[in-house]
Amino acid sequence: MKMDNVMGGIGGWPVALAIHVALALLCLWPAIRLLRRAGLPTVWVAWLIVPVLGWPVFASLLAFRTWPNMPPRPEKLHPREKLRRERAAADARKG
Repeated sequence: MKMDNVMGGIGGWPVALAIHVALALLCLWPAIRLLRRAGLPTVWVAWLIVPVLGWPVFASLLAFRTWPNMPPRPEKLHPREKLRRERAAADARKG
């Protein structure tokens, strides 16, 4: 008995593997970006390549590992607002 007859012809594990590879490649860039911004090792992206357990392991690493404390990002101000705040701080120092 051929495996094609059991699976119904088209489909089966080759198609599932191709879909998995396509989804993993599609998610690589956002996952790497997320890990970099969080300050976590980007090597964890390799888990996405593992067919069955890769996604749950990657999600578990993100969920249950402690994320490092990152310093807050500096506030982006319009140049006029920055100048206004600098002048206000200088006026406050003068008295």
